[in-house]
Amino acid sequence: MVLLFNIYITHSKGNQFVVYDRGNLKSSNKLDITKYALSSLSSAYSWSKAIINVELDTNHYNEKDNNNIHDFILSEFKDTEVFYSSKRCELQSEWQNLYNEINSDLIFYLGNHDHIFIDSDNLYLKDLTKIARKNKHSTIITSHYPENIRWAKCGYIELNEQYPKKFNTNYKIEDNHVFYEGICIDSLNIIPKSLYYDWFFTGEWGNDLRLPRTDGIGEIDLIKIRNYLGISLPQQNIIIPYKEQLRHFDGYMHQRIGNDVCPSLAIPDGFFEDKIKIRFGYDDYKQGWVNLNPMLNYKAFDKAGVDEKILVSDIPLFWKDKIIDIDENPNISEEEMVQHRLYSVLQMIYSDERYSHYIDKALEQKIMKTYVSNYKKYTF
Repeated sequence: MVLLFNIYITHSKGNQFVVYDRGNLKSSNKLDITKYALSSLSSAYSWSKAIINVELDTNHYNEKDNNNIHDFILSEFKDTEVFYSSKRCELQSEWQNLYNEINSDLIFYLGNHDHIFIDSDNLYLKDLTKIARKNKHSTIITSHYPENIRWAKCGYIELNEQYPKKFNTNYKIEDNHVFYEGICIDSLNIIPKSLYYDWFFTGEWGNDLRLPRTDGIGEIDLIKIRNYLGISLPQQNIIIPYKEQLRHFDGYMHQRIGNDVCPSLAIPDGFFEDKIKIRFGYDDYKQGWVNLNPMLNYKAFDKAGVDEKILVSDIPLFWKDKIIDIDENPNISEEEMVQHRLYSVLQMIYSDERYSHYIDKALEQKIMKTYVSNYKKYTF
């Protein structure tokens, strides 16, 4: 699978209609967030190639910044062939030229700088890619987990509405994912090379229409272009993981998902120095450490809370070679910690009561079994 990372970084405000709330967490600059995201992606898969286009707004960044991000990419993807550009794709011809650099049947396409791979290993993601290879239009939804998992059956309910307008087609609960048929052009999913070809080679829109992201985000998007040309988009086999794979750095407050259930993220102290220190199971907060305790509130929501509601076995894969110390409280009940960890997952899924009637119990059980498989002594 090829990683295709195609972004533009600026200080200017992007989507003026979206306001993020990081709660009690400090903000990080966009270059650091980009490097954090790329570091997480470097270990997410054994990439056949990493195509990384990072364009910097010249009003805010200089050549030194460009060299800095380039050097960081080479250090993180040291075992991967890297195709780097300081210019992102926007024109149809640019997307078409890039097609020739794709040396795999699957593409992890991201047009965002701030989605972080947080799984503790990449085995589950690898299993999903095996499923995706069975259909030329399969699409793995990789991020926005709390939203996607609960609208798998009923579809998205607009924020100003109470009920779904249309249920998803051919909704199925499979062994390791939930499935439906539909159209998804989000720029943070795993798609087959054949779908990429259909998107960018069907019809001619020349150099008059610019498409830096397939989903547009306030600009022209792929659906509008295809409608303008009178060409429909192909139906996709949508695969939604049972387990959260990537999370948006600034959380999902814009979808009424608060920092109390699925918080914004923070770059751990010592991350860029390879000096992360983990502290698990304590009730008090220790500065300079990443504090883990599933039984307490999130720090993003509660100043007296902890950084993450996870166990040591849930620590993100890309942190592991950067950790220098792990302090585990010997006076805790591991089983109780596991139960609270699973409860925190359910809180994410059920945080919007409008979807509660459309989340099947069979789906809930598949999710719980997938998560509990990370705790080898326990079953669900």
